[in-house]
Amino acid sequence: MISLTAIRHALARAPAQPPEPSRSMAAVAMAFAGEPEALDLCLILRATREGDRWSGQMAFPGGKAEPDDPTAQAVAIREAREEVGLQLDEAEPLGALPPVTVRPRGPLGVLSPFAFYVGPQRPVLRPNDGEVEAAWWVPLSHLWDEAHRGTIDWEYRGQWMRFPGIRFEGHVIWGLTYRVLTQWSQQLGRPLPGTGGAPFERL
Repeated sequence: MISLTAIRHALARAPAQPPEPSRSMAAVAMAFAGEPEALDLCLILRATREGDRWSGQMAFPGGKAEPDDPTAQAVAIREAREEVGLQLDEAEPLGALPPVTVRPRGPLGVLSPFAFYVGPQRPVLRPNDGEVEAAWWVPLSHLWDEAHRGTIDWEYRGQWMRFPGIRFEGHVIWGLTYRVLTQWSQQLGRPLPGTGGAPFERL
């Protein structure tokens, strides 16, 4: 399975250059915890909120930059603290992943993922009631288990599309979060099962 050493080496081989914080920039935290050979990853279920493009979806803790955020990594640290109570300023920073272009309902944006190792103990996650419906430590072994592959149908501008994903606790990890996981798995040299095909299928 994916070890802490493998993650460190993969991120060190191809260090990313995250952009400076701006109104069009967001950042997420990929927070790992557990024994180095049996890691879990923090994922959340976003609360259902009107006007939120990713409302009700599985995601990493994260959000948009604010004017007083000094760096993109600081955005990820602040959002993880606000959304689930994680103190990532005390965690080991593992590195940045390549920024991902995001096209929400509005101007083009950039998402910067940052990886952290919290430690062998899994801190209790405390979801922010206004932003997060639930939060979990998801075993990495679950993400790579082909038995958990799934799909989700989504309507966008009158067109129904089917997206690949990973089933977990009655939900599907898909969309932007799945895209980040896919790129990260390729960077590790251990692509997630079934990620070599088209990003979606028109129905």
